[in-house]
Amino acid sequence: MIKIYIDNVEVLCNKDFTIENEMLNIPSVILDNVYPASWELDHDYVSRFYYPPDYAKVKIYDGENLIFCGVVKNTGTISLNPRDPHYCSIEVLDFKTFLSEGETLDFVIANKTIQESLEQVTSTIEKYGFTLGDVNILDPNEVIGAYSTKEKTAYDVYQYIADITNSRWTTKMVDENTVEVSFYDPTLMNEGLEIEYTEEFFEDNNIIDINFNYGTYDYRNKQVMLSSEVYSSISQQEIIVANGYQTQFNTEQKVGLINSITVNGTEKTFTTKTNKELGYTADFYYSPGENYFESNDLQSAGSIINISYQSVVEGRQIIINPNEINRINASTGRYGVVARYENRNDATTSSELQKIGESYIKFKGVPEILLNVSSTNDLWEVGETVNFTDAPLDELETSYMVKKKKINYIATQSTIFYSYELTSSYNSETQINYFDNQRNKANGNIGVGEYISRNYDIENTAKIIFYDTSVEEITVVGDNVLNAPLNSPFVQ
Repeated sequence: MIKIYIDNVEVLCNKDFTIENEMLNIPSVILDNVYPASWELDHDYVSRFYYPPDYAKVKIYDGENLIFCGVVKNTGTISLNPRDPHYCSIEVLDFKTFLSEGETLDFVIANKTIQESLEQVTSTIEKYGFTLGDVNILDPNEVIGAYSTKEKTAYDVYQYIADITNSRWTTKMVDENTVEVSFYDPTLMNEGLEIEYTEEFFEDNNIIDINFNYGTYDYRNKQVMLSSEVYSSISQQEIIVANGYQTQFNTEQKVGLINSITVNGTEKTFTTKTNKELGYTADFYYSPGENYFESNDLQSAGSIINISYQSVVEGRQIIINPNEINRINASTGRYGVVARYENRNDATTSSELQKIGESYIKFKGVPEILLNVSSTNDLWEVGETVNFTDAPLDELETSYMVKKKKINYIATQSTIFYSYELTSSYNSETQINYFDNQRNKANGNIGVGEYISRNYDIENTAKIIFYDTSVEEITVVGDNVLNAPLNSPFVQ
């Protein structure tokens, strides 16, 4: 039996509503035609008004079990006609709305592990009722780069940490005062109730229906990865003769990485212009991606400059799936190559392009299966892994992740139904974005050459030295007291 309390006052609701616990989205529920259960329907229901204050606590029970706790966000739709019953419609939000609508953070995460970063963020919002739950990821002790949380909400920071660790995060209600934030890797998910395709399983767990959506195989079996700027694997050698008045020397190709520079056979030092701005000194400076380099000093006319560098070129990697090509060829009797082209400007080496392409061929070639399960029992939580054994179709016998969970209340039947969406392909996207995540993990949102001065009071002092200055002592005449009105603070 459903029970609803608003500020510890039991209320009745004669309208259907849905509680949706979709991962990383803020669930909400609308309660219509709500009024206190203690009202006499023949008098109070018509003559009195029920108007709960904004941000009143709402608790929903399934019998004795608390299944939802939230806060009243908006109230309204109250009829003032004295001949009609007075009720109100209420919008109720999950407490985790404070993650995105609460105050923004204002500190820097630096030299901390993933576990320590999560603890630091959660400790700043614990006054809202949040606590850190399980951090079930591959390497919680890995150190991440400096990350500024200025003008970011806790939701933004949690999402960033999930992105760079290839993990997912979700919230879970512990009690009416506590919401738990948990992180988990798809390969380390907790196991939930296993699905069995038997009449006994359906009857014991009150399964109403299970249906599935099955996508076709992605038959694009040739992946061509393109990048406009990739470091070449061959060293470029060039000889340049200085003219005595230029400090900038052009190269035939764009410079990616300099290996060595010699002038008249003598080795010279070199570094990037970014390092130059940070205070590093060298004989030559360059910027990756430009077709020139610069000398710190003028080189005498006729000097022989020999430079060896890795040039920046247009990269192209081709990855094929021969098994899939042969399958289509055997099925159709035709040449079975269907190619996919992708331009990427984030990879700097051909090996990165190859691995990204292989990830696509490996993971995108598998169709996604969506299982939709409805029951009157509370079977799973979001983020659990579920196995389907002895399925009627071989393709369905795999592991699934609980992606969505809905709680539907049918007022006319006074019954609660649980709806779940389970997905079989929960690793594809994170695998393809692996290199992006690794780079973000190392750099955070603070770029090379940038520094942090926020929340620091900086005092600048300097010594002033006077040259050719003579000092003459002046004899004091009188008592040297400021001539000021009475009651002045300077009066002796």
